[in-house]
Amino acid sequence: MDQRYVEEVLALGHELRSFEVKGPGSINDKAYVAKVARAAMAMGNIRDGGQICLGIDNTKLAAMLPGLTAEQVTEWTNYDNVSDQLAKYSDPPPTFRIDPFTLTNCVAVVVLDVEEFDSGVHICKKDYAGELQTGQIYVRPRGKPRSVQVPTLADMRDLTDLAVDKGVRDFVRRAGAAGLPLDGAVKLSPQDLDATRFDNESSLGWAEPSPVDKPTPGTLVAGITVAAYSDVKLRPGPYEDDRIRPHELADFVTERAVRLRGWPVPMIDYRQPIARHGNWIAQDLQAEIVQHVEAWRLFTSGQFLHRRVVATDLHDAAELHAEAPDATGAIAVWDVLLYLVEVAELGARFATSLDVGTITIDVSLENIAGRELIPGDFGRILQGPYISSANRFAAHTDIDVPTLLGAPRAVGVDLTQQILRQFGLNLSDTVLDQWQAQTLYPATR
Repeated sequence: MDQRYVEEVLALGHELRSFEVKGPGSINDKAYVAKVARAAMAMGNIRDGGQICLGIDNTKLAAMLPGLTAEQVTEWTNYDNVSDQLAKYSDPPPTFRIDPFTLTNCVAVVVLDVEEFDSGVHICKKDYAGELQTGQIYVRPRGKPRSVQVPTLADMRDLTDLAVDKGVRDFVRRAGAAGLPLDGAVKLSPQDLDATRFDNESSLGWAEPSPVDKPTPGTLVAGITVAAYSDVKLRPGPYEDDRIRPHELADFVTERAVRLRGWPVPMIDYRQPIARHGNWIAQDLQAEIVQHVEAWRLFTSGQFLHRRVVATDLHDAAELHAEAPDATGAIAVWDVLLYLVEVAELGARFATSLDVGTITIDVSLENIAGRELIPGDFGRILQGPYISSANRFAAHTDIDVPTLLGAPRAVGVDLTQQILRQFGLNLSDTVLDQWQAQTLYPATR
């Protein structure tokens, strides 16, 4: 969670399923606290949780107005007091962190970054007239973003599926810690995985150019003429061409999208249609407001393809510039690391829903000749320079499902290491573990 992300979402002019705004209010206003508590329970009851931005009216998002007073900022940044107030209404209490920001228009806001529930869904335990009802479960349904009681059977199924998935993952972790041999899945041969049929799907999916291949003029930062991008293939094995029914493809990818950093992987734009090609669907996205370019494809076999332009080509920030004078551009370590952790988590979510024994993840960075590997963060230093002479670096893993479910972040770190070492950088897994944990899972404060 950072200020840039908050401002990019506000610039959209509408709320997201994982991002809600509340106009300014005091923690001493019981009606206002009840509204915030409802939003916190709803955010905690969706996959990956979400954010509540205090201080912005929902009719003035793009203008980022009116903001909190200094007294209100002080109230809402007192973690113990905020936690006590929200815990009055929710069982179990929501888990969250607090981030105060002064936006570029000098408006003050406070963001409550609410985590997905841990062991049990959040249930309202106290009435507040017109806002909350004891025993009700609040969610953020798909479609129009709002925090409401579970409105449909589909939304209740989303919630129960999430609870089941968490239970499965927790069992696998506990079994692994206890030494039970869950990693004894049969290893599949290349013939069993049927790479040829997966490759044929991939060729079909990328037969036509996407915005990743040629972004709209003006999208890339000055000096970059050809975008560097990541290319991911996620393949559940063995190959079966009908794991997901064609009419269920869109819901399948929507329900399993990963939002560890706010924006989902993949990003799904509900304002434009998803292209349907019989046994596969696709969407190409170029969001100019937030400077983001990606394209994804999902097949009935469960194969998922994803391409995205690297952050250093889209955001002209000082910390994202190459340091070596002869470098043609930069690749940020955090961009590779955090994205591949998200990809591994996406693979784990696919694995819990599909009857598969193995997940194969192929990753490559394309158009990177002359690019310098940089930290992308002023708080870290690399003893470089580390410049690629090749135009492509690749990483690969075939992993059995129990191992992936037990430690998806470790899988993401391993894929990252494969890429970084081709640049010549040798960091310990511990350093990368700490780096991604500090960003994706900061301590509650």
